Amino acid sequence: MAGKLIPLVIANAFNIMYVMPPLEFMFQPFVSITAVLAAVLCTTGAALWACGSTLAAAPAALMRPKAPRAGKRVFLEHIGPLWRSLNFTWKVTMRNLLRYKRRFWMTVIGIGGCTALIVTGFGLHNSIFEILDKQFDEILLYDVAVGMEEEIADSARQDVYQYLDDTSEIERWLACHNEMVDSSSETAVENGVTIVAVNDREELEAFVDLRHRLDPDEIIWPDEGVIITEKLSELLDLKIGEDITLDGDSRVDVPIIDITENYTQHYIYMTKEYYETVFETEADNNVVFLAYSDEETGASTEDEISQKISTTMMEMEGVATFSRIASLRETFTESMVSIDYAVVIVIVAAAVLAFVVLYNLTNINITERTRELATLKVLGFYDVETSAYVYRENIFLTIFGILMGLVMGRFLHSWLILTVEVNQVMFGRTAPMYAYVYAAVLTVLFSAIVNVVAHYKLKKVDMVESLKTVE
Repeated sequence: MAGKLIPLVIANAFNIMYVMPPLEFMFQPFVSITAVLAAVLCTTGAALWACGSTLAAAPAALMRPKAPRAGKRVFLEHIGPLWRSLNFTWKVTMRNLLRYKRRFWMTVIGIGGCTALIVTGFGLHNSIFEILDKQFDEILLYDVAVGMEEEIADSARQDVYQYLDDTSEIERWLACHNEMVDSSSETAVENGVTIVAVNDREELEAFVDLRHRLDPDEIIWPDEGVIITEKLSELLDLKIGEDITLDGDSRVDVPIIDITENYTQHYIYMTKEYYETVFETEADNNVVFLAYSDEETGASTEDEISQKISTTMMEMEGVATFSRIASLRETFTESMVSIDYAVVIVIVAAAVLAFVVLYNLTNINITERTRELATLKVLGFYDVETSAYVYRENIFLTIFGILMGLVMGRFLHSWLILTVEVNQVMFGRTAPMYAYVYAAVLTVLFSAIVNVVAHYKLKKVDMVESLKTVE
């Protein structure tokens, strides 16, 4: 199941832009054998590493009781006021934590991996689904894009405009020039880029919100030059002030004045006057953006109004296409439903990782210190107090692991998002704050479950039999 997670996420990313058949998982001997050998090598390699020192020892040495690890001062003891403020049990806890460094780092890294997986899971869900809200609710402010035929009579065009003015369900509309071109830089080429040419910014701002993703500064609207979308700038490795090459009916180099936030498709914004200057051709109005009136359109009637307007307009001379933004959004949403299942798989894998790491290391810890724990019981420690003696170490290790995992999760999430992105889509680049909070809370929950299980194991420690053992 885990091996299907990443391919499933990547396939769903491609489904956003392309119509693809259902994903089929085929058995690949080379990949499968390599994965199995790698897993066996890791497990047996760890076992051999652990057994190496024991196998190298002389039999006579192995028959003698193992000498206890030499004690030494931990760095906290050099902080006098802090060390003196700790009671005996806390001092023992600190010494045990810092004395067994290998166990310390194994536990911290294991718990950190658990936390990082949870951050990635919730962050992945948010990064993919948040683009729908940002792109279709905040950036694209129109409801329909109507495409006009290339050869359309002026009278037919005026009839369309008159219908838009007379229809009460339409609050505003904008006729602009759209053209599909190829774009390139010195290092890359990107096909299928849409030029949007309008008279000025005021016309466009009611239909498209041009803004920066990382700062609130206003987008610079150029008289000469263009605004390109962020993903396009990354693909072509271009920055503000550099030239982008546009290849349509003619090939031109134009300067980039600013870069705007955008998540689906690639757009280049410019004025009609500048378009006509650089391409030396007229910027005809071949696309009309429509925005419905809020007073006339409710959630229950929007489909009916769209159906009515589309039926009328598609019968008009010169109208070629009628594309609803809501339909495009629904298509994207349906293609990403299985992302929720991927998130569940990630969280389950994280829970298993946390439980295995914490339980095994706690079990080893108890086994190695059986005589010590039995001694505590002889001295009068109750079962709860004995458990708390071990729990304190687990709690500190969990805290350190969570802190490391939150940092690891940030980089793992960024890597996975960049891996599953397709050229025509940009996902959210940062995990939300709730992903980090959920990751920390769930990791604490998994750790608490392990502590409960360990409590019952500690209750079974027989102090008399344990003190009789040679070890």
